[in-house]
Amino acid sequence: MTVATAAETFSRIVHHRLSAHRTQLQTGLQQLSPGLASEEVERLFEQAYAALHANAQLKLNRVLLLELHAGVRSGQITATSTSEQLQQFEAWAATPSFAAHVAHRYPPLDARLDGVADAYTRAVIELATHIADDREALRTLLQVPAGKLLKVAFGSGDTHGGGRAVAAVTFEGGTVMYKPRSLRIDVVLDAFLEAVFPNDPLRVRIPRVLDRGAHGWAAFAAHRYCNDDAQLARYYQGLGHWLAVLRLIGGTDIHLENLIAVGATPVVIDAESVFCLPIEMAASGYGHAHDLAAMLMRNSVLRTGIVPFRTSGLGMDGVDLSAAGALPGEQPKVRVPVLMEDANTPPRLGMMETDFAPAQNHPSPRPDVSRFWDEISSGFMAASSRLRELDHSGRLDDLLAPFAGCEVREIKRPTMAYAEIGRMLWHPASLHNEPAAVERALDLLVRNAAISPAASAEPAEVLQEIDDMRFGDIPLFSAVLDAGRIATVVDNWRAMRIDLEEVTIRSTLVATDLNEHAMVRAEARDGFSYAAKAPHGDALEARRRRQAAEAVNNLIRLSVRGNDGTMTWITPEITQTGWTVRPVQPDVYFGLGGIAFSLAAYHQEVQQGRADAAPGVEAAMNGAIALYLRMCALDLPDVGGGLVGAGSRVWTLLALHDLLGRADLLDAARSAAATLERTDFAEVPKYEMLDGVSGAIVPLIGLAEATGEVRWLSIAATAARRLQATAIVDAGGARWPSPQFDEPIGGFGHGALGIGWALARLALTEAGTVEDRAAWQTLAEGAFAFQDALFEPETGRWHDLHLKDGQKTFPTWCHGSVGMGLAAADLYARTGDPAYLRDLRRAVADANGRWGFSHTLCHGDLSTRELLVKAAQLDPQGCPYPVDTAAMEVISSIEEHRGMVGGLTRAAFTPGLMIGLAGAVYGFCRMHPDCNLPSPLLLERAASASTLPSTERLKASGTEPVPA
Repeated sequence: MTVATAAETFSRIVHHRLSAHRTQLQTGLQQLSPGLASEEVERLFEQAYAALHANAQLKLNRVLLLELHAGVRSGQITATSTSEQLQQFEAWAATPSFAAHVAHRYPPLDARLDGVADAYTRAVIELATHIADDREALRTLLQVPAGKLLKVAFGSGDTHGGGRAVAAVTFEGGTVMYKPRSLRIDVVLDAFLEAVFPNDPLRVRIPRVLDRGAHGWAAFAAHRYCNDDAQLARYYQGLGHWLAVLRLIGGTDIHLENLIAVGATPVVIDAESVFCLPIEMAASGYGHAHDLAAMLMRNSVLRTGIVPFRTSGLGMDGVDLSAAGALPGEQPKVRVPVLMEDANTPPRLGMMETDFAPAQNHPSPRPDVSRFWDEISSGFMAASSRLRELDHSGRLDDLLAPFAGCEVREIKRPTMAYAEIGRMLWHPASLHNEPAAVERALDLLVRNAAISPAASAEPAEVLQEIDDMRFGDIPLFSAVLDAGRIATVVDNWRAMRIDLEEVTIRSTLVATDLNEHAMVRAEARDGFSYAAKAPHGDALEARRRRQAAEAVNNLIRLSVRGNDGTMTWITPEITQTGWTVRPVQPDVYFGLGGIAFSLAAYHQEVQQGRADAAPGVEAAMNGAIALYLRMCALDLPDVGGGLVGAGSRVWTLLALHDLLGRADLLDAARSAAATLERTDFAEVPKYEMLDGVSGAIVPLIGLAEATGEVRWLSIAATAARRLQATAIVDAGGARWPSPQFDEPIGGFGHGALGIGWALARLALTEAGTVEDRAAWQTLAEGAFAFQDALFEPETGRWHDLHLKDGQKTFPTWCHGSVGMGLAAADLYARTGDPAYLRDLRRAVADANGRWGFSHTLCHGDLSTRELLVKAAQLDPQGCPYPVDTAAMEVISSIEEHRGMVGGLTRAAFTPGLMIGLAGAVYGFCRMHPDCNLPSPLLLERAASASTLPSTERLKASGTEPVPA
């Protein structure tokens, strides 16, 4: 006998182990004659046994592999070649001694495997009985007689309730889907859809069904691509319709495998999880607005499963399982366990990366959902409006009444959690010591209940879930709907903020696109496509005031307000695992700190007569600050970070203190800075200004100025020493590694220039010793030398190392010439060094006139204006700016495009300061010639509170400061 592989050997061993169950299955099916013809019985038996065998082998592979290696080591297997070892192992596995050995080492294995096989056998015989009994009735689904049974495809879903599972059953007349549950909910739901979208052949739908009580049959939804863009637009509009309907009826679990693209119609094939009760959440302590925002998101359209989301399951981390997402070619590799073997080494268990198998949820081979964001959004709004009309007319309750009495599935925990724990329970170690494994599973599921609000933490109930998994099932929970539950779900829909739901849909779609295409999308477009076509300065001040007030009104309109006066927002933002949508965090860049500062700035400008009054702005400012203070008090910040992290908190609280004069804000700034006293910055993986070590330095300098307390300069000195220890210094200058880039880069927000700027600023203070300050200045000059080497005289721009070949450069704050110019302007104003003046002029030459990438502070026209204005103040001859062309460009562009265009999130509502609406508010305020607001781009303090550039230094260098 020749044994080719371990998999084949194990297959024969499993076949031997299942011999009794094989006979039981065959005998049970033969007893169904004459309902099934003999050839149908044989065909069904072969297919069912193949599925049973595959299931059993997956459960036994690790045990058999372990025993093979143990047999070799113990001398039970004496052969030296892999092939002969497998032959001996297969012969030994067929003996009573091996059976006794397995029973001793893995006490529950036999009973559990028998339980799985017995349940599966009963489920197959049950299905076969229904095939025989229902064959004639299936004409209603197939439109023709069913005819002879040709095939049963098992394994179309998880098993529940004793081995039962969905199966695709093919007859001569066509294919139908067998479902071992009542399909009354499907009948009622499709009737509801017909009432909401009457006489529409392309309306959203579920397959036609035949409900037989405890089981049923559904027509097969055959996947079909759309023919053209018109059909694609209709398909994505249909996704919006589904979102509206599912939001009304509390639908969930409509992931990529539960929705089929049938031409222009998205067909939901498994709509059993509806009327899910609203999820309640424990109070965070931040304030009611934050808790309300979190609850709104948990009960929003995100719950449906249609809107893109990323998993975090074992081996599936980052996989998008949504019906609208899961784009082919954009899924991460998944890791699956496999038997690894070759001719010269014994087989072993290993993990192999493989492509995630595509589903049938897409309407085209290479879908680009970003082309149809508007269709999804408009479909949701239109269908929601239709449902509102039905509700106001009194018809909605009548249409929903038939749902009472339907059985629905309740999703207590993510199926992924059950699958992972189920695999653990079949691990050899778990089978060897099952009580310990059960205890471990109990602990995991009880703790999982803390983040899965619908799940039970009661040990008795959790143990029942574990028992299902011990015998191969995914736990299933069901309930019968009553009028009270339906009313609760519908009342939650009536109370929803439809504007925030629409914002959430668009933000999630944008965030998903950014996870895959952030740089491609930004660099592939024309680059400056949002430049005004007809910029003009007519009535500019009135237009500025109007747009500023509109921006504030929109910011307040799309806020989440708590009953305790707190206020917050929902935003797409970047996290360590990619772009996501969530309530804003306490940072300056995307978060609540930047929004609170912007509202306070606008409030001040109103008081000074430089902006128009906006209803609710003071309450919004106070509500945002109140929530921000609570977040700062309860959560330790990430170390460092001028825009994200402890440094950003210190700057925000200082800026608010300077604007409002509140002592509690200065105390809070001290508390935020004090968190940095307990660290040496050694654990911080980043050094950049935006969210790394160097970002803490300038805010700490500001705090020392505000309080007169030298302790804050001592912390800044510790940060500088960390930068000294981690710098890469050679003939090319100084730079720092970064976990997000392949090599050290230049630029202000993320690179060497910004780090050098922070060090140069610290060298101008009394921090450290004279030797320290000299060393920091030398290191800063090394960073500037590294940046200078990237300048390309032929283009007049700095080479951006983080861009790939062919990607365009833009005059941005974060990576481009605007940030470099602002840093040069700041240091020139403080020192008068002509090298800084040279770089300032280079930056202005590159940035001036390059309008229309976006309207933001981080990478848009508002930060370009900051540079041009500051440069003209310092260098009116070299950088003249006689007319505020940037104000004309921005205001005209926003008018032409009917609103502010954000940065990478340009298609989504983004409230934050650096790439969102709060930044537009701030930018409009700064356009007034008398405005003296501090700039977050250089982490400034208000002019009346901060230390102004040293006239003595400028005189000593032979350069006088230019009046603003």
